[in-house]
Amino acid sequence: MKSGIFLSRLLLSAFLLGGSVSQAVAQKILLLTTNAASTSDELAEVDAAYDNLQNEFASVLANPEEITRLSVLGHPDAISAETFNTPTGPYDMVIVANANRIIDPSNWQVLEQALANRWAEAMVFFVDGCCDEASLEGNIDVMIGALNTGTMSEFSRGISEVGSEISLNPDSPYALAFESVGIQQGGRFTLIDSVPQLNVLYSGTMSIPQVAQLGSSNMVYGLTIPKAQSNGGLGACVFVMMDTFFFFENVWAQYQGKIAPAFLDAATSATGACGVPEVSASFDKSDLHLGTGDNGATLTISLLNVTPHDFNNLTLANNLPTPSLGAPSATPV
Repeated sequence: MKSGIFLSRLLLSAFLLGGSVSQAVAQKILLLTTNAASTSDELAEVDAAYDNLQNEFASVLANPEEITRLSVLGHPDAISAETFNTPTGPYDMVIVANANRIIDPSNWQVLEQALANRWAEAMVFFVDGCCDEASLEGNIDVMIGALNTGTMSEFSRGISEVGSEISLNPDSPYALAFESVGIQQGGRFTLIDSVPQLNVLYSGTMSIPQVAQLGSSNMVYGLTIPKAQSNGGLGACVFVMMDTFFFFENVWAQYQGKIAPAFLDAATSATGACGVPEVSASFDKSDLHLGTGDNGATLTISLLNVTPHDFNNLTLANNLPTPSLGAPSATPV
């Protein structure tokens, strides 16, 4: 009678399946906007734009009901850590939007923590510089501060523009995802300065004297911060657009059905801003006969980084299936 325990292909296959990591599209989205109805409510046209934004992203989800909207950002202390991990969370993507009204600074503090601690895989900001100084000071400067602290960036405030031409940065690793969007002209907005070229998604086109006067090298309408660069690799991946005009009814037909697929592709594809190295694992044998001379196998775990960025603070953990055990002298490969 042959002695020993046979470790079957089934167990090995189970391990290999467990060791594989693949990117998935966003399944749950949280939409945070300024107030829909309060003493400082947004204009009716803004509420309609928020509806368009919500419907745009709901349309690309497997279950359109998996988008939660909270129109509360104008209220002090309206959000907290619990907002991101409610019974309807956790969320794959959080979208933050404003137009004519400010986001209360207390809520920016929470959003900063969400960025730094990756309370969602992706965070997308449509933060509008329109239409008065209170809005500009109340949103743009505070948002840049939250981005800088939450993601360890060094952005600064640029100039304000009206109806300037917008161009997609062909050097962006995510340009292909946004080619169909084709933004040509913005509304009223404030640009972000001091953005590295590969983080620029859309540039604002302005006259040379304005740029030279400010000593600027880069005035940006849209930017990306991939996960690998966000808070040393510990933060959320980020997209920022300095406008919400493309959700308004007078231009919405031009962008409908293009914006959500672009952001989801740029965020959640294997090579997207939220992408991580792919993991594969394999044994050099398919069968083991324990209790004989043929009782050892080498397990090789490989990491393949198909994203355009290097990663720090990357941790890999996996468990062998029962009843297999690693030998004390096993050597990582």
